[in-house]
Amino acid sequence: MNSCDLSDLVITKVYSASTLYTPENTKLKRNDRQQWAVVIKYEGETVYTSNGKQFLSDLNHMVLLPKGCSYDWQCTISGHFSIIEFECEQVFSEPLSFPVKNSEKILKMFKDLEYKRNLKKPMVEIESIRDTYSILLSLEQTESEPYFPGEKRQKIAPAIEYISQNYHKSITNDALAARTGLSTVYFRKLFTGAMGVSPITYVHQFRIEKAKEMLKSDYGTLSDIAQSLGYPSLYDFSRAFKKYTGVAPSKYESK
Repeated sequence: MNSCDLSDLVITKVYSASTLYTPENTKLKRNDRQQWAVVIKYEGETVYTSNGKQFLSDLNHMVLLPKGCSYDWQCTISGHFSIIEFECEQVFSEPLSFPVKNSEKILKMFKDLEYKRNLKKPMVEIESIRDTYSILLSLEQTESEPYFPGEKRQKIAPAIEYISQNYHKSITNDALAARTGLSTVYFRKLFTGAMGVSPITYVHQFRIEKAKEMLKSDYGTLSDIAQSLGYPSLYDFSRAFKKYTGVAPSKYESK
């Protein structure tokens, strides 16, 4: 439903948390929004329009207004809404609307954040960033997930956990299958159906994601990183990194 990846958002500051009222038929045009905002209209209804699309805001639909987007909004049913405005560098071209599964819980998160800011409690700025992340996480969790029966997911869970703890070791399909108590053939089929990639490809992708983190930190040499990730040599690490990212690790490091 939404092509903006919320996991990429890095919040650096929360500007405000407020509750406002808008009467029916109130209209406003906003061009090139200067900061991000997340809104829950817990009374009434507002419709945002951008690029020929409409985005509903009511008790059951939360709206995210990205930095850089332009839109018109109209209050179609009067009522109150809560809004949190925050800063991060990412931009997106249009609003995003998310269904809300537990509106009372989400609204309480908005209100608690506003209450803390009103009292100007110690560490409120850090808490504001944390709480805004929590709200955004609730949005991500409402996105539809590919169907995969819980029983089957549980069957491969021991393999996923093992990979996350032992990615730096030599890992084989047989070893992973043994963790799940399944035959190797059936395990590979089950894992690929669940994750969209084979178990060994998943291992490599997991290592490469860890490598990206290491390359952005003061971790050590490329050889140190290769060894930490379980690659037998710098050559093997570099070849795998380029295969999955399209660039050599030395090039990625310099970005």
